[in-house]
Amino acid sequence: MSRVFAPSTNQADNDLMLDALSEGDAVKQVVLSSGLRVWVVTRYAEAKAVLLDSRLKKDPATLSDPALLFDGGRHPEDSYAVLGRHVLNTDGADHRRLRELLTKCLAPKAVEQRRQRIAEIVGTSLDTLDASAAPDLVTMFAGPVMTSVMSEVIGIEKALLDRLLTAVRTVIAGADPRSAEAREAADAQQQLILEAIDDHERFPGTDTLLKLAFRDYHPNGRLSLAEVMSMVALTVFAGTTTSTTLLAHTAALASTREDLLEAIMAGPASCSAVLSEVLRRYPPTPCATWRFAAEDVEVGGVTIPRDATVLVVVAAANRDPQAYPDADRLVVPRPGNTGHIGFGHGPHFCAGAPLALATANTALPALFARFPQLSLAVPLEKLRWTANLGDRSLFSVPIRLRPDERPA
Repeated sequence: MSRVFAPSTNQADNDLMLDALSEGDAVKQVVLSSGLRVWVVTRYAEAKAVLLDSRLKKDPATLSDPALLFDGGRHPEDSYAVLGRHVLNTDGADHRRLRELLTKCLAPKAVEQRRQRIAEIVGTSLDTLDASAAPDLVTMFAGPVMTSVMSEVIGIEKALLDRLLTAVRTVIAGADPRSAEAREAADAQQQLILEAIDDHERFPGTDTLLKLAFRDYHPNGRLSLAEVMSMVALTVFAGTTTSTTLLAHTAALASTREDLLEAIMAGPASCSAVLSEVLRRYPPTPCATWRFAAEDVEVGGVTIPRDATVLVVVAAANRDPQAYPDADRLVVPRPGNTGHIGFGHGPHFCAGAPLALATANTALPALFARFPQLSLAVPLEKLRWTANLGDRSLFSVPIRLRPDERPA
């Protein structure tokens, strides 16, 4: 009987699920809560090998029969694979062509030029947080910081981006892609992106994603309008949701552990070490997005058959005791040089990693410098998470900014 792979909204229960999933072979067939059978990879070495293996494709057109895709129907979180044309459902030269636009916007050099503006955004968000009657690390700090930053990277007014993010989140991470809500969200997503495109020339700056797309890529046919729209939707979701979780959760953890807080305040290098360890132990993307076997592929002594759907379970591989001593604990600095795969590995390594890390590395020291006695208003273990395969986000992290405050 195949095991059931069903993430939990409770972190302790989720850890137990991942432990059970990792027992036995590194590669195995499981059943998702929807009933879909997939192959999962749960060990670090095998996960890295799969992420590099060109026989395991992102493009669902790889399948020998279209009816094999998600058993011939729609599936929760299938949008990355089946909707649009973007960097997460393409391979090879097509993927490199699409990724080039993101690289221009999100490469370390481009991010470095935004550092001062990121610091200004963080300062404004801290003022808003301080004035809040119900301070919350997700809704009042990390979320607003990341949407403001992404607004300027993409070139969309923040109010419009907030509406677009709501629609995109329903399309990508909603429970039922066949529902009326999902269809309405998809229509809203398309209309909002077209509105942003119509207004993109009015947005300040010369190097936003939309200005680059319509100056250097779309006019000469390097990107179609549909591809630009797909890339905008993907960037809005991936660039805000996962980074919001990384920032909010790292701050929550640091508020309960003096060693993490000291490392954050000690300088950029040690703050980066904290972020790296949180990404390892609690990746906001628990599974890499869907892959499809173009042929029989042997991994870890197990043969994944042609046309199989494959998930690399990053959250399990990053806790592999064969790769990390004391893998279940946050250890800063972590000994050894085994890098985590929280941002992926290989050709599909997250293009937004430099921006996410730079923003968090700016925001965390500023947060604790402003509120050195910040504490959680609820126990860490009581925080609730989304139970998605590709997006593990915190709903809310209520906090006290000062010891004498009472939670709202």
